[in-house]
Order: sequence, then C-alpha cells, then structure tokens
Amino acid sequence: MENFLIEARKLAYSETEKYGIPAIPLIDLATSVGKRIAKELNTNIDIVEAGTLLMDCALGQALKENRGSEHVQLSLDKANKLINESSLSSEEKENILHCIQEHHGSNKFYSLESEICCNADCYRFISIEGFILSIKYGREMSFEDLVILLKNKVNEKWNALSLDISKKELASQYESVIELLKNLK
Repeated sequence: MENFLIEARKLAYSETEKYGIPAIPLIDLATSVGKRIAKELNTNIDIVEAGTLLMDCALGQALKENRGSEHVQLSLDKANKLINESSLSSEEKENILHCIQEHHGSNKFYSLESEICCNADCYRFISIEGFILSIKYGREMSFEDLVILLKNKVNEKWNALSLDISKKELASQYESVIELLKNLK
C-alpha cells in the first residue's frame, strides 16, 4: 500500500500542477483530517488516505473542460488506471473507488472509510482553515462569483456531514463561516 499511496499523491499533485485545482493545501487538509478521523474511529487509515488523495484528482480537468458535474466520474477513471496497475487486493481497490464515488455523500456508505472521506472533504469549506485556504486559492473568478461559490459549497458540505465527530468539531466553525458570508455581498 505504501507504494500505491506515493503514486496516488503524485497523481493528485500533478493534476493540481497541471490545472491549478484543487490546491495542494486543500488536498493535504482533507487527507490529514481523514487520517486523523480514521485513527480515532479505528479503521483503515491507508484506504482513507488513498480516497482523500484521489477523490478530486480530475476536478481541475473537469472544470477546464466545462464538465464540473462529471468530476467524480473523471476522478474514478483516473484513479482506476492507477488502481489497476497496483498490487492492491480487490477489496482495497473496491473500497478506494467507493471513497471517490461517495465523497459528496451517500444515503448508505459502502464503508466507514468512504464516509470518512466524505466528511474529510467537508473540512475544505466548513473549517476555518479550509475556508481561508479556499479563499486564498480561489478559482480564477470574480469576487462576487467566489462568494456565491463559497456560500453554495459551505451549505452543500454542511448537509453532507454524517459523522458525529465531524459535526461536533465543525459546528461552531460552520456558524462563524456562515456569519462571515452573510456580511459579504
């Protein structure tokens, strides 16, 4: 798994270098949060790390091609190539793919690891750190469009949260971010 994680990180970072999105600090935030939560919940940290690294590996490409809504499928396709070249077990491969597929939420998660990836993704917009990083590394857009995007993403991610540990950690930060956004026109 160690070699696979090295390759997954290379893929995620190279896509960011190519397209500029998502910013590496945002990838790292979701990955570190996901690993911490996986440890706290006593589940497979490596699967969560792989999922958080790969869940948006084609986001930049999708946005550049005006196919933003297809970024999950495009990320699955890119990750699948890497996964198929690996020596991972079939269960590990399946679990990582579900982490990518379900990172925006699910009525019934495939695994605790995929649920953790979904929740870790939410920290990119709801946590104070993620919110500031999202502003700092905001897409090339007008201020007004960035505010609209942030408002939408903050609410989308709050609604995707499913783990009590994440809800508890993020509740006050979410309130602060919402209050800030209310004051932006």
